[in-house]
Amino acid sequence: MNFNNYDFVSFDIFDTLLSRKIARPKDLFSLIQANLSYDNKYVAWPELVDNFSVIREKAEEKARKNKVELYGGEPEILISDIYDQVRERVPALPSNIIDILIALEIEMEKAVLFKSSAAETIFDQARAAGCKIIVISDMYLPSKVLRELLENSGYKDLDDVAIFSSGEEGVSKHSGKLYPRVREKLGLTGKRWLHIGDNKHSDIEMAKCHSIDGLHADWSQYDGGVSRHWQIKDVIGESINFSVTNIQAKQFFADDPLTEIGFKIFGPLMLGYTSWIYATAKKLNVEKLLFLARDAHLIRDIFLNFYNKDRQFDYQYVYLSRASTYKMGMTDWPMHRIWHLFGGKNRKSIKSILSVIGLNAENHLSDIHDVGFPDENYVPSHHERDRVHWLINKLFTHALLQNKKCRDEFSDYFREAVGDYKSVALVDIGWMGNIQSVFSRALGDVWADKKISGLYLATFEGAKDNKSYYNDMKGWLTNYGEPRSHHDLILSGGVELLEFAMADNTGSTKGYEKINGKTQPVKEIVGDEELEYLKKAQLLQKGILSFFEYVSSILAVVPAEAMSSRLLSEPFFTLVSEPSSHQLDVLVGITHSEAAGANSGRIALAKKLNLKDRLLQGNKYYEMFEQSYWKEGYRRINRKKFWKKYI
Repeated sequence: MNFNNYDFVSFDIFDTLLSRKIARPKDLFSLIQANLSYDNKYVAWPELVDNFSVIREKAEEKARKNKVELYGGEPEILISDIYDQVRERVPALPSNIIDILIALEIEMEKAVLFKSSAAETIFDQARAAGCKIIVISDMYLPSKVLRELLENSGYKDLDDVAIFSSGEEGVSKHSGKLYPRVREKLGLTGKRWLHIGDNKHSDIEMAKCHSIDGLHADWSQYDGGVSRHWQIKDVIGESINFSVTNIQAKQFFADDPLTEIGFKIFGPLMLGYTSWIYATAKKLNVEKLLFLARDAHLIRDIFLNFYNKDRQFDYQYVYLSRASTYKMGMTDWPMHRIWHLFGGKNRKSIKSILSVIGLNAENHLSDIHDVGFPDENYVPSHHERDRVHWLINKLFTHALLQNKKCRDEFSDYFREAVGDYKSVALVDIGWMGNIQSVFSRALGDVWADKKISGLYLATFEGAKDNKSYYNDMKGWLTNYGEPRSHHDLILSGGVELLEFAMADNTGSTKGYEKINGKTQPVKEIVGDEELEYLKKAQLLQKGILSFFEYVSSILAVVPAEAMSSRLLSEPFFTLVSEPSSHQLDVLVGITHSEAAGANSGRIALAKKLNLKDRLLQGNKYYEMFEQSYWKEGYRRINRKKFWKKYI
């Protein structure tokens, strides 16, 4: 565009100079209602709190109708006219509360609006060409407030920019009458004028009717439709899910496929989860949060940067893993719960299996022979699981004694983490609650005086075995395996995708050692294969952190309780159950460790077979299906119709 051909360039504001971080403009009212719901100053007006979104929408309709009926002309109004109608609907509202509500709506607008990078480029080019800049908006906000919104979003030096509001002028771009009003007020007769806006009727066709050139702003889109939810936090969750898929959100994340998945899918998921952690910790009166290495590393960073700025909760990053806690947290021996000690998709030697519970297989050769295994290096088949179970149960006294020895030596690490706090919560990705169970037991007698909670991304049904009055745990995505549909998806590839998203490069905790009389974690050396995995995870996490920068302005003014809708997990479950071809290309090659303390033995989430095995789908196809973590990912990359694309 050659701006040297124009004397004046005018811009629309909404969806042109500025875009919103919500799916629908009226979702702003849901954000306001969420704010009212958690603010005690509004308890005297429950009708307002429970129905604000509808009241606000209907008030605007009535104000516009009244304007035409009483004065004729166009239904152009100001925000004060709208809130006069709000007061008509809730007569008990005092004037100062009306003023507060108007200020709150403007504050929410500032929170959701952002400067369009595409518009900024054109804006700067027009200025550099010496064009006089004008801003024209069909909006109920006065021009003074519109200037505030532009400045708050990053547009600078606007003192010489004339701003026109249809609400103040009483005429609109939609009717076309605002253009001659601007021309008259600014004396633009005979001047060359270009107008830029997103609405083809108001900004292009109506401008053309008044001999004004038009440029269509196509860099914003809103296609959220009508919300299918009634709970305010669900409307908000749905709105955010839609907003990140709009083209204007692209300016917030780097052009990388993993980063894009992090921003659009795992970002909303983590928003819901971390908001739930904050809200639940408050409700439980938690004093200290223990973020467990290494899956909670990213969770910790997000929580501290976006939720715990006022340090309401003390916190610590604690080095724990299944591999380290199974060696010191066992105080009893429930036989039905020890299968997980030797689980996994890869077969392991007897030596490797016994090392999980801290036993040296060479010291128990007679027991190994007694159950029918030749030596400690023998690798049992899946059909010999019962004999492995028998062996471990034969050695339970040795395992418990070894655990007590480690507990006596290293439990100071756990006790120091808990300190003098009475209510402590562990934060981790979750699943069965085994780590929390052995952590609590490692505290020894101190445990009896503590309330230990677990705030996990998900817990499975088996976590009920680890739950007690003093050892409570909750899951956000699934709570003890419910809802079942989500539980099944998590077990069909969700676990591995989530652990990939949370992966940290500090290395898994293998155990503990004493250094100068103080217990320190011993961390696994990261191998080359895992290092490649972690590099990819960092790209995805870059997208997650970019998402939190995107929503940070909303988090600053909307209570965390209202940002915890499980709808924010829908993009993730869609990824697990219906991945697109693009997502498959990016993710199926990701590998995952196959058991506790086994980062060196990694398996692809879904292995792509050769064309013959894909077409015939014989024993090889079904054998590899069973070994695959991501079931739907495997089905789709090994489909017979190999030319088919999933969108």
